[in-house]
Amino acid sequence: MSPTSRPLTLDLTGLTSLALDGEGPTPATIAALAPAAAAAVDTIAARRAAGEIGFFELPDDRAGARACLDYARELPADVDTMVVLGIGGSSLGPRALYSALARPLDPLRPRAPGMPRRLFFPDNSDPVTMKAILEVCDPARTVWNVVTKSGGTAETAAQLLVVADHLDRTLGPTRARDHVVATTDPKAGALRATATARGWRTFDLPPSVGGRFSVLTPVGLLPAAVAGLDVMGLLDGARAMRDRCLGRDLATNPALLLASLLHHHHLERGRPMVVLMAYVDALFDTADWFRQLWAESLGKERATDGRVVNVGPTPIAARGATDQHSQLQLYVEGPRDKVVIMLTARQREIEVRIPDTDLAHSRAEYDYLAGRGMGELLDAELRGTIGSLARRQRPVGTIALDRVDAPSLGALIMLLELATAYAGPLYGVDPFDQPGVEEAKRLAYAALGRDGYAQLATDLPPIVGEGDYVL
Repeated sequence: MSPTSRPLTLDLTGLTSLALDGEGPTPATIAALAPAAAAAVDTIAARRAAGEIGFFELPDDRAGARACLDYARELPADVDTMVVLGIGGSSLGPRALYSALARPLDPLRPRAPGMPRRLFFPDNSDPVTMKAILEVCDPARTVWNVVTKSGGTAETAAQLLVVADHLDRTLGPTRARDHVVATTDPKAGALRATATARGWRTFDLPPSVGGRFSVLTPVGLLPAAVAGLDVMGLLDGARAMRDRCLGRDLATNPALLLASLLHHHHLERGRPMVVLMAYVDALFDTADWFRQLWAESLGKERATDGRVVNVGPTPIAARGATDQHSQLQLYVEGPRDKVVIMLTARQREIEVRIPDTDLAHSRAEYDYLAGRGMGELLDAELRGTIGSLARRQRPVGTIALDRVDAPSLGALIMLLELATAYAGPLYGVDPFDQPGVEEAKRLAYAALGRDGYAQLATDLPPIVGEGDYVL
């Protein structure tokens, strides 16, 4: 299959000696990475076979996808809004789908009865945002999608308690029941018990799928269905990419090659930072989702020879061409500690032509733009950025979607998830746990006086302390 016939093409030439004179791995070096790469595939495959890792199977769950589509179709026509109550993987993934595939500025557009509905993602527990959501969303025209696997995530629990009270007061408990849907563990947890007691519609989050790998479960597919997005196309693209990335051969497995080269640049060449720079506005939230995926999966403490070693790369989300004017100076002339991956689309569905007018020809600063397209300009900016980095021997690769559609986006999501999974064994860590996050949660519980956590309160520093360096 030629690259132009695929929904997604990965070009990592700029990470190798073919583009980097002495700054990148040679073909012989890449060949030497093959045994560790094959072992990483074997490790993940064994865990998948044991039922520990479930995200591989998600593209095949068409029944679950149809249940999400059925729910969306059955919503009353006068419901025009869904608010996703969740944080981290419970919000970043579905927001990435919505940003990429819905109409630009969709929440601002007038609504007609029925699909597609607009989506909101308060994400955080910031009271200013939460109050605004309650003011903007008519409770009678809104469904609230509560998403948390454990059911006890503090930020989501707080959102739920506020919304449940708001609905009880504005709609009454009976009507409120039809305006909440819960996505959570199929059997256990506070949200599952609350949903059962209150009679809320529920969707299952598979126990073998962690939050940051959950975008192709009802976590992402239910909001996508409600927004009228191509749910089955997402799964088609993800399945095709998964099937491309199961083998042990670096030359044919794009996710494995991406993981291996990023790992090599980090540990062998001192480049621990990975910049995912989206030259399509619709894909910036996908880069933002990748930040959690890469950071939370690979940033870990590891015991080695009786001592604790801290490992993990740092992901950075950037937007082109915006960040050419804010970050590129650092990437081009700053420390040689970064790998930049460009994220773009070969075909832009919309073009806006710059008028060929007297005004355009009135100055040299405008004249060269006359009659050009704004997408053409953005592509030229992308080529200029790649060229600037390459001239200075900075590693730069490209992920090019054929177009920003559901199959291409599904392929991109699966590519990045599999690269993250394979990078875990290369770093010697479990990419599916998050002990550091859990510690911060426990300390937050202590700060709030939750039963059973009081002993941790003595370890908490103040937000602003006292001393010679507090000015």
